[in-house]
Amino acid sequence: MKSGGLHLVTTSDSLTISVASFADLPAIVPAWWRLLADQQNLDYRGSPTELRMTTNTDRVERFLESKIRQGRLIIARFESELAGICTFSPDGFILDAPAKVWEIADVWVEPHFRRRGIATALVKHCERECSMRGVDEVRLSVYATNDSALALYQSLGYDVSSYTLSKRFNPTG
Repeated sequence: MKSGGLHLVTTSDSLTISVASFADLPAIVPAWWRLLADQQNLDYRGSPTELRMTTNTDRVERFLESKIRQGRLIIARFESELAGICTFSPDGFILDAPAKVWEIADVWVEPHFRRRGIATALVKHCERECSMRGVDEVRLSVYATNDSALALYQSLGYDVSSYTLSKRFNPTG
């Protein structure tokens, strides 16, 4: 992603945070499926077989390609290995609101890279990207039972501003 002629890349030792390119897609797709599998532990939506149907596989790839095309998919590489991903985008709730609100989503780090500051670096990179776009506020969502992510976001200055409640109609699912 170019902004004012500059390509924003954050590096620290062997960690590199940058906007994803299409060359990164082959590494991103399997990481995305691992992110979805992790989310399944917090929010069950169907069996892995059901979720990996051809229709969903195609939708995932189109979604990721769209995020890359828009410059809204951020990746972390540790010693050239994909270590984490996240996305950011305009909040579509109120399109013509006077405040520009964007959302950071899908913050995920490979299990063997966790607890190394990678998620923090991904979020901060997204915040800079949003700031360069003149955003007034950044929001993110976290599952209520994801205590480590909640603690991370609060340590970065995020406050709880809403709750999402759910009610299951099929308790066996």
